[in-house]
Amino acid sequence: MSIYRCPVCKNKLIKIDKSYVCMNKHSFDISKKGYVNLLLANQSHSLNPGDSKEMVEARTNFLKLDYYLFLKEKLVEIVNEYIIDNGNFCDLACGEGYYTNDIHSKIKLKNCKSYGVDLSKYAIMEAGRKKRISHFDNLNYCIGNLMNLPYIDNSFDVLLNCFAPMFSDEFYRILKPKGIFIRVLPNKRHMYELKELIYEKPRENSEKEEYIKGFKLLKTIEINRVVSIDNYEDVLNLFKMTPLFYKSDLKVIENIKKIDTINLNFDFVINIYERE
Repeated sequence: MSIYRCPVCKNKLIKIDKSYVCMNKHSFDISKKGYVNLLLANQSHSLNPGDSKEMVEARTNFLKLDYYLFLKEKLVEIVNEYIIDNGNFCDLACGEGYYTNDIHSKIKLKNCKSYGVDLSKYAIMEAGRKKRISHFDNLNYCIGNLMNLPYIDNSFDVLLNCFAPMFSDEFYRILKPKGIFIRVLPNKRHMYELKELIYEKPRENSEKEEYIKGFKLLKTIEINRVVSIDNYEDVLNLFKMTPLFYKSDLKVIENIKKIDTINLNFDFVINIYERE
């Protein structure tokens, strides 16, 4: 049964052959690449919204080396702790599917369904490619906007929001009562050593407010790892994953290309909430 919502009229979408169609005959084709585009032109501010092709390629190349494996394994553990039988899981701003695919493949209750949504068509195309290679069932990707999510109310048992913008009203709407919301944020010292290469006076990351309207904080988990990266290409790909890259001049980028080895502190906060 589909849980997609028509982005035009907000009615439920029904899967008919290779399309999703609502009662008002708005139709959205399922791509051969394994996703459906539910983003309307008036919901984006450019022809290619979200992460660029270059950013997606950089993130794919960096993450496939599993520098963030310890974080992914912790998220797999948390999802398995809270998902229920016949449950639905959604990765909000899923990117190229690094976390989504692995979490889905390791959910212990095999009759659960997983969903990923992202604004970037390049990210979703890559996520869909990985899905096809792995032949995953019950995993669904779509292009969509977090501010106007293409899902019906009370659809999900567990939501994940990893380093992405927060739209609490929409997240509340699509999460079931007593459902679980997992929010991953950079901790104060996350990648501080990289900032030292960029800024004369680097600052620690500011702490995010824990309170979210409509949600009760259940627990906070801090997780970190110091990782040695021994070539500039990996560091440059990591740099391109962040907004820092697009705020830096060519001199900074050239300095990063001179790096032989750098020890980076990957430092994260995981807040786990329950919908009230």
